[in-house]
Order: sequence, then C-alpha cells, then structure tokens
Amino acid sequence: MKKIAILFIGALFMFTSCEETESPIYDGSQTLAYFNGTSSSLEVEINDTNSIDIEIGASTISSSDRTVTISVDADNTSAASDIYSFPSTVTIPAGSYFANLTVTAVDNGLTTQPETLSLKIDSIDDGGVGSTILHTVSIVEICPIAATFAVGDYTLNFVSGGIGAAGFAPALGTGITVELMAGSASTERIFNVKCYPSFGFANTPADFSFNLVCGTTVSNGIVEGQISGVGCGGSIAFGPAATPGTYTVGDDTNITLNFAEDTAEICGAAGTTSYTLTKI
Repeated sequence: MKKIAILFIGALFMFTSCEETESPIYDGSQTLAYFNGTSSSLEVEINDTNSIDIEIGASTISSSDRTVTISVDADNTSAASDIYSFPSTVTIPAGSYFANLTVTAVDNGLTTQPETLSLKIDSIDDGGVGSTILHTVSIVEICPIAATFAVGDYTLNFVSGGIGAAGFAPALGTGITVELMAGSASTERIFNVKCYPSFGFANTPADFSFNLVCGTTVSNGIVEGQISGVGCGGSIAFGPAATPGTYTVGDDTNITLNFAEDTAEICGAAGTTSYTLTKI
C-alpha cells in the first residue's frame, strides 16, 4: 500500500509558461494573431441569452485596420450550431493591438451539463499568421443565483467516502466552520480549507470551489494554482463526482457536496466523497 505523505514545497518549484497563450513557431517579422486567454465560461439563464467578449490580440501594431478571421474547430466542439453565434471576422483598429470577439449563446436545449465551443484563428489579413492555440468556451444553462445566496459561515461535515491510502480520513476535515464566498462566476462558491487536517501536516490551506446549478452542486475541486499539499509523490486532486450534490433552489440552509477524491489516482483508486454544508 502506498503511504500518504505531505508534499513539502520549498526552494524547488516547477514552472509552466506565465503567458496566457503560447505562440507557434513563426517568422518574427510577421504578425501573430492570437486569443488573449485559452478558455472562458458562458452562463445562460433558463430561456434566455447571454454574451461574452473574447479578446483577440496582434503581436504588432499597424497604421491600418486589420481583419482577423475566426471559425469553429469542429473536432473539439460539442455544442450544436443553433446554440451559439459569433461574427466570422473582427477588426483590430489602426493603432491598436486588440479587438473583442462577441460570442452569444441561447438556451436552445441547453442543460446543466456544459457544452463546448472551440474557436480557432484562421488568418489575419496583413500577411501574418494565426496562433494554433484554441479558445474554448464552456456554455452551460444556469438558474439565477443571487449574490447573497449561499454565502457566509457554514459548518462543514464529512458524510462518507475517502481513499484507502489516506485511511479514509476526511479530505477536508469535519465539524469545522468555513466561509462561503462568491467566485468569479455567479454560480460559483468558494471556501478555504486545510486538506487532510487529521494528519497534522504543515500543508497550506487551499480554496475549494463548487457551482450551484439548478438544484445540484458540481464540485470543481481546488482552484487552479493551488494544491492540497498532500499526496503520494504528487498532490492529491479533487474534481466532479459522477453524481452531483444537491441544494434546494431558493433555500441555502443545507448544501450537499459530492466530489471525486484523488482524480489522478496517484495514491491508488479514486474515491467518491460526500460532505454537507449547514448554514450557521
């Protein structure tokens, strides 16, 4: 059996690119057109429409307007064509590096399971090239969530689950008070918690994220850029469970979270873990 251990993060770090997008190899004298970011979320309320702006950049400046052509990458798109719309071109004004592409989605058969729209840059009309890095839009149906809903102090209690390598210890502790806070999306809630506190390790607390989706809760796990700090030669990660948790629409008193524990299976088989959040 693998033994679980704290991951001490000291002077040695592993870095990935700090750029929002990475450039393909191209002639440096050319213009590179690119998406300023690789992903975004487009939430559509039931029977409604919504739009987001995606920034498109150019690596050079010009005294003339430039046209960038965008299309759908069909191989990486699950959304039906009648769900979304966007112009096939955008104009970067003279004297500017950036322009916005507006993507609109309509609740035409959308569900609480996200649909994916992947966009690619085909060309820029000044003779430059388009980056090969796609931009992925996650389109999902949501129920309206008030900014004050499911925020404040809650008691977090372990219900069941865990993984064998951790002795089925509560991954997020139990019987503790956490503060739910609004996340970057209207449906997202975040709370800060120390992972596997019963081990007594010196790992830093991390932010755990979940979404409120029309009566269900979808656990995202620890937010990007943070880690549990506990694992077997790596850091245990959490993610969505096959069966989501629940809450009552319009009542934030009790919330159930289900999540997959050790999604990368670095300590053995992944487990499904359940918690409750009870408003104080």
